[in-house]
Amino acid sequence: MTRPRELHSFLAPQLQAYLELRRRLGYISTRSCALQFDHYLTFREIVSVEGITEALVMDWIHAASGRAPGTKNSLLSFARSLLRHLVRVGLARENPAERIPVFQGEPRRKPYVYSLHEIGRILKEAGKLKALFPKRLLGWSLQTMILLIYACGLRRGEALTLRIKDVDFEERTLALWNTKFHKERIVPFSAEISAKLSAYLALRNERRPHDGREAPFFWWDASPCPKHLVTRHFRSILVRCGLRKSAGLGPRLHDLRHAFATHRLYKWYQDGKDPLNRLPWLTTYMGHVNIEKTQVYLTVTQTLLREGDRRFQDAFEGLAQKALSRARRAKP
Repeated sequence: MTRPRELHSFLAPQLQAYLELRRRLGYISTRSCALQFDHYLTFREIVSVEGITEALVMDWIHAASGRAPGTKNSLLSFARSLLRHLVRVGLARENPAERIPVFQGEPRRKPYVYSLHEIGRILKEAGKLKALFPKRLLGWSLQTMILLIYACGLRRGEALTLRIKDVDFEERTLALWNTKFHKERIVPFSAEISAKLSAYLALRNERRPHDGREAPFFWWDASPCPKHLVTRHFRSILVRCGLRKSAGLGPRLHDLRHAFATHRLYKWYQDGKDPLNRLPWLTTYMGHVNIEKTQVYLTVTQTLLREGDRRFQDAFEGLAQKALSRARRAKP
């Protein structure tokens, strides 16, 4: 069945107004949930707000079999927020969705933090595509994009929508527009990254000399880099590096952003700086909507420190004990 693209239920004007309000406030779009809810109201022939009961919301959430708990909770969150809005503007007397408990499921997957060695292997494997497809920009685009995502902590979509004019080589900054939560930010990059981007752009201009500054920075073959092919090629690279099996869960492209944040905090720790005090800098740099989103990396960094301490003890504790024993025997 084809999914609806327009709102048709009795609640359509209110749904549209609610979506517009969220957009102006900078929240992520929930149009997909709104379309599904609107379609379900039409299907059930609901013609008034009084018909939106706790049972109806539950039926809507469970309408499609096999929905994961996370998906159900996303729909529940939408219903709660929408009905809360209707109560606030005086169109509903209560919010029946508030009585529905959160669905329990698998714990949220922890981010995978690539090591510097693993990132080096990934970049090397991506570089092999240059020799396999010498007449295509595939290998150069993928390798440069992977490097930029890690070096600047970008989201995949931010790298894919980057335009030539958004890269300022004089100031060494990226201008990111209309990113997640409709935020915009300027991201600085190092001289080393500048050299890599400049070399890629020179090759891109040589292959496609007629593209203007409005054109996407990263180009595939006959079109800008499609996100599904970027993801597919990246997963293949991880398989060849032994970091992921051909099927099932495993590290993702987005985990390069997690690695950037964790490595940055770890570097501050090594330099004797307090990572907690510098957390607001990282929040701004990464474009998080609030500092709570960035605090998760403190936990990841502390885990890395504990793991590093454990590995150090495992590797050198035995040697230290032997050296201490020899020193005691040699003591007069």
